[in-house]
Amino acid sequence: MSVKANKPPIVNTRCVVHLFQCDLCDANYVGYTARHLHQRISEHRFLAIGKHLETQHGNNRTQVDHLFKVLKKCNSKFDCLVYEMLYIKDIKPSLNTQGDSIRAKLFT
Repeated sequence: MSVKANKPPIVNTRCVVHLFQCDLCDANYVGYTARHLHQRISEHRFLAIGKHLETQHGNNRTQVDHLFKVLKKCNSKFDCLVYEMLYIKDIKPSLNTQGDSIRAKLFT
């Protein structure tokens, strides 16, 4: 009998493209991180997602981990950038503000 290793919670994964879906409205956000997802989620509380929750819903929740979903596990930062761009094009998230994310991040 072999022992299986426990899989880390989704927030401990690295190098992923992620989706935030507000549970109070249809607002959403697509992004990527090469770091642990939980680090990026904590930063989002002070950026577009946190501002959305506060201005639109009068709510600044500290726990929003459950509103994030991993769309793609990537092998490199470049893969993340490409997949982020493709998901943004496909999903058209309302909380994303950059129009051309891969060009803005790779070529500037």
